[in-house]
Amino acid sequence: MSKTTTQKRITIEEQIKQLEKQRKQLIREEKSEAEKARMKRVSNRGIFIEKLMPSLANMTDNEFESYMKKALSPPVLQADISTNISAKGSALDDK
Repeated sequence: MSKTTTQKRITIEEQIKQLEKQRKQLIREEKSEAEKARMKRVSNRGIFIEKLMPSLANMTDNEFESYMKKALSPPVLQADISTNISAKGSALDDK
């Protein structure tokens, strides 16, 4: 027994709804994976900074932010950071 045009349309609409749910779920998973990667990167960088300067671990968040703003504000340092970033980290990897 063959389906009517209406039955075929309803079946396709149900498939579209299922695919849309799957798409939304995949988008949520992608966002979650990106956030996990970001948190890992931020954590690793924080650990590295604290290894270089153990006294930073005793600062409050506000003290740390203020310190980093002052430490990174000299124009020469900003130029160096921009150069290293544009070189995709290759200059940083050598240090």
